[in-house]
Amino acid sequence: MLRPASLALASALALGVPSVALAAPSAPSAPVAAHVEKTTAPAPAAQSDAASYARRESQDQKVAGYQGGSTVVIAMSGGAFVVLLILLLLL
Repeated sequence: MLRPASLALASALALGVPSVALAAPSAPSAPVAAHVEKTTAPAPAAQSDAASYARRESQDQKVAGYQGGSTVVIAMSGGAFVVLLILLLLL
């Protein structure tokens, strides 16, 4: 059994999309030439990323004691989201 809002959306899409597609202008029949611009490659960076990260890490002493986040929290919140999604689809 469809809910009234779902029925309204389905009927609007079924009736509206074909009429919009028929009203859209057709593609031009003559081919359009491509616009080509000549560019130069950007200059290489003075330092590599690894050297930059190492320099910043040596300047900030808090980085040495960093411990990553818990994957349990991510897994639990992802699992809760999946359960919520399934409940919403079933009800």
